[in-house]
Amino acid sequence: MAILDQFGRPMQRVPDAQLLQRQAVAALGSVRSIHTGHPADGLNPLRLAALLREAETGDATAYLELAEQMEEKDLHYSAVLGVRKRAIRSLELQVDPGDDSAAAGELAQMTREALTSAAVRSSLIDLMDALGKGFSVSEILWERDGKRLRLAGLETVDPRWFEFDRENGKYLYLRDTAGPQPLRPDSYVIHFAKTKSGLPIRGGLARLAAWAYLFKNYTLKDWSIFLEAYGHPLRLGKYGPSSSPEDRLTLLRAARQIGVDMAAIIPKDMDLEVINAAISGSEKLYEGNARYWDEQISKGVLGQVATTDAIAGGHAVGNIHEKVRDDIRDADAEQLATTLQRDISGPLRRLHFADAVALPKISFPPPESVDPKIMLELMEKGPKAGLKIAVSQVREVFALREPEDGEEVLPAPAPEKPNPETPAPPEAGPKVDAPRRTDRQAAARAVADPAGDSIDALIDELIGEGTLQQAMTGEIGALLEAIAAANSLEQVQDVLAAFTAAAPGPVADLLTRSTFSARVAGEVGAPIRDAE
Repeated sequence: MAILDQFGRPMQRVPDAQLLQRQAVAALGSVRSIHTGHPADGLNPLRLAALLREAETGDATAYLELAEQMEEKDLHYSAVLGVRKRAIRSLELQVDPGDDSAAAGELAQMTREALTSAAVRSSLIDLMDALGKGFSVSEILWERDGKRLRLAGLETVDPRWFEFDRENGKYLYLRDTAGPQPLRPDSYVIHFAKTKSGLPIRGGLARLAAWAYLFKNYTLKDWSIFLEAYGHPLRLGKYGPSSSPEDRLTLLRAARQIGVDMAAIIPKDMDLEVINAAISGSEKLYEGNARYWDEQISKGVLGQVATTDAIAGGHAVGNIHEKVRDDIRDADAEQLATTLQRDISGPLRRLHFADAVALPKISFPPPESVDPKIMLELMEKGPKAGLKIAVSQVREVFALREPEDGEEVLPAPAPEKPNPETPAPPEAGPKVDAPRRTDRQAAARAVADPAGDSIDALIDELIGEGTLQQAMTGEIGALLEAIAAANSLEQVQDVLAAFTAAAPGPVADLLTRSTFSARVAGEVGAPIRDAE
């Protein structure tokens, strides 16, 4: 079975000696240079359209340089793009074996050690550079570990050193003085950020934000010119027909100095007038336009504006848009996991295992969010209902660590002291039937309160006959069984929500009608009768 590269093309195995040598390195006099152009300087719509077309047809050098400058010159674009790049770091990297075989477990462990090392983990942000430019390339640094090769780190490579196949626009080649060279197998991690369908070079967010960057840049330049003259009145100089060129230059110089130095001299036969301009409110036009383009950039990069710009809606709107941002983060994480599985686990398998060994499953699972208030309620009521809650899960929800030996901890609450007026519970003894127990309770209450109470008597009757217990078992028992069968906190919440939303059951109906009947009996002095 042929080995395929990142683009599905057959490739040959590379000797270990070649893998230990880097391929993508800069060299003087070659096409791989560290020096870069600055196409953003003096950028206009015609030049922007031209360089975007050049990127589509195979030469993306100017476009990639523009994407780099946009991150350096536009503070807002750099901020929101940095937020999206670094969002991946808030997720936990998870590597699971592809199947139950020992070889798959060993490959998963090898991949996990490589990805969680400091050298590789810190390089993930370089792979996310593909979000802005459409693609990113990092060269794998191999080192010998005994008889085997070990992944020592990743070295990011300037994207300008690569070019796409001019026929299909998908295959990537390394620029060289001898012409485009194929990438050496098992030597690169190539990440494509698929923010939109189409050619990879057209999928970068820099292409989306380029026009907003251009128009916003025009606004900022005009705003700067406006601010330079803001508050300064117009100076209008008038000269006569007989004035010489030297006199006119003197008048012009005086008009300029009045605006800056607030002092000037002119001949007596010249007239200089200071006119106050009406500029109230005009300064808001520049700020509004610049803010508008910032909001469009936020929408394009993060999918929302509520967490980056102060807009109407406040915290509620921010919560809604934050979920959209989580969706984008999870999609970026899924694409990165696919790249790591192909370009990290794939080479490790080809170097150390048979091709039939299953590749590990790499993922970035989103963190679980649990409401601490609900967790506190479950901690209080869940164990009584038979729900088992792991202590580790409680510590995770509240971000509590395990206390060390000898460390001072909060004391447990002291038990409540029994009320001396409350009679002690009866000792365990032979079971007494319900009617006899009811008689004892009624007699005891008669001694304490000779007048008696109709509601207390009715409660004793309901308990003695077992009517109330039967209703409680039928209604509350089903709730407790559903809670005990729940496997997660979300399922317990769903069970409680369904029970709360349901119509009143037989217990509430029995108590309501019994209370009403007892009250009426007590008022009129009639004998007590069950509400049934």
